[in-house]
Amino acid sequence: MTTGKNILTPKHINFPKYYREMELSTLTYKWDNVPINDWTNYADKWGIPYKELFEHMSLQGLLYPVILRDLKSNGVYRKYQCGGRRIIWAKLNGYTHIGSYIVTDWITTKGRSKIDEIIQDQWFRID
Repeated sequence: MTTGKNILTPKHINFPKYYREMELSTLTYKWDNVPINDWTNYADKWGIPYKELFEHMSLQGLLYPVILRDLKSNGVYRKYQCGGRRIIWAKLNGYTHIGSYIVTDWITTKGRSKIDEIIQDQWFRID
């Protein structure tokens, strides 16, 4: 472990060209307005499924990186399609960084094709 960092490293990194360890405090996701320590209560109230995923991650860790995009090209990264609950689990469990794929040209046809390839690789195995 690097000093000052607690990195949630995925077990499978099938696209190393796009892999980066991203600081969790800088990532955004669907539930940004919910304080992290209140998130499970919020999820329970609104019927957001998380318990099976959290149990699985407690046993297996992170299997595949989350996919991130620089939504407004301003250096602020947001999860792409899925990954918000994995980001929350990492934060709740004291991690400072999470293994991620960054596809910088996600808005181009070539970039979307790469993201589709990554998603296809993970889809039936995603944690």
